[in-house]
Amino acid sequence: MNKSPATLTLEKRREQLQPHIVQVSPNVWVSVAEDVSNVAMIRGKDGLVLVDTGMIPDRAAVTLEAFRNIAPLDRYPIKAIIYTHGHGDHTGGSPVFCAEGSKPEIWARDNFGAEVLPFERAGLMPLFKARGGKQGGFLLPPEKRICNGISPVRYPRAGGAVFSGKTGAVLPDHFFSDDVTLEIAGLKLHLFATPGETDDALSVWFPEERVLFCGDDLYRSFPNVYPVRGTGNRDIPAWCSSLKRLESLDADVLVPGHTDPFTGKDHVKEVLTNYREALEYVFDKTIEGMNAGKTPDELAREVRLPEHLSSLDYLEEAYGNVSWTVRNIFNSLVGWFDGNPLHLAEGNSPEREALHMAALAGGEEALFRQAQNALALKDAIWAARLADHLLALKPRQKEYLTLKADALEILAEEMLTATGRNYTFSVAQELRSRAEKTATNPEGPVASA
Repeated sequence: MNKSPATLTLEKRREQLQPHIVQVSPNVWVSVAEDVSNVAMIRGKDGLVLVDTGMIPDRAAVTLEAFRNIAPLDRYPIKAIIYTHGHGDHTGGSPVFCAEGSKPEIWARDNFGAEVLPFERAGLMPLFKARGGKQGGFLLPPEKRICNGISPVRYPRAGGAVFSGKTGAVLPDHFFSDDVTLEIAGLKLHLFATPGETDDALSVWFPEERVLFCGDDLYRSFPNVYPVRGTGNRDIPAWCSSLKRLESLDADVLVPGHTDPFTGKDHVKEVLTNYREALEYVFDKTIEGMNAGKTPDELAREVRLPEHLSSLDYLEEAYGNVSWTVRNIFNSLVGWFDGNPLHLAEGNSPEREALHMAALAGGEEALFRQAQNALALKDAIWAARLADHLLALKPRQKEYLTLKADALEILAEEMLTATGRNYTFSVAQELRSRAEKTATNPEGPVASA
């Protein structure tokens, strides 16, 4: 079987995501791709400051050992840890670093964990975690996961917090709102609010060596404005303002929360400018189309980055996705209604539409044949859509479940954005499981796909 262009691109990214330590300035080292996120070490006169801690304790232990080969414990205890934001892939490794006993200060914004709070308050954590697991591909076998776009394949321990930073992580004990200067271990570090991928995001500026740590406000992919696990609005104008502030520092090195650092003042400025312009372009074109009366479906098809931006490797849609961003902009500003009054009408349902679709096809069996033909022609989107109609009529039908799973696997193979790919493969896997259970227990409960 020939590999799709998307698969080949992700395999190339996987080659770039091999664990390594990179020294970016006289006193800054970054552990890249050992864990899901980067861990940076800043060496001071009599101690260390870490920026983020990764997610998985076993991986954090490997990173700590590598750091200790550079900066021995007896001379350089860890004096502070800075969380760039509240996602658990940046905080979950903290118990390993704190276990050395130096009791480091742990710094974060005063709205730490802001993204997950609405889910907790609404009682939606089961949904949040289930969809997050699909997005991460945590239930997929290794052969179905190439990489996660900006990070290598890693499997978190059962029950670990992937996103919230509150379960398993050592919680911060030092907070600030907008800006603060941290003087510790003979270092002077400027911490400042840079809302972007999360509202609680911060960046760290080490002016002495002109190194800038930007967390997840930038990495080597188009930004993940809308993660398929679900999230509140990620404010693009605020994100662009943060990137503009980062540009103004004229850093020599930019250390992202994932993927390799960027080096060279001119290159760093160029990357930050292009990243901001890509976000601004998608936002402005979406607003322009909304004012012209276009629907989310139309805009998701039409809005694409211009060639001079889309051709850049650090703006590939390996982790974030332009069309999902367009839909999120529309929904966050005007809500779910797309302007079509049919979607205001009561009485429509998947079951009703499926009955009419089957009648148009000449009956349920004819509809099934049409779906099979679409699958044979590799029209996986149409095959999956027809399978949805069939499943609306008979949710437990093994053949219908299998057909949709087959269609989704074709779609996943052709999908570049790793989170969507993982999610699609995960649902296909669930459908196959349901098909097997249905064959042995046809009267069992129905689960949605």
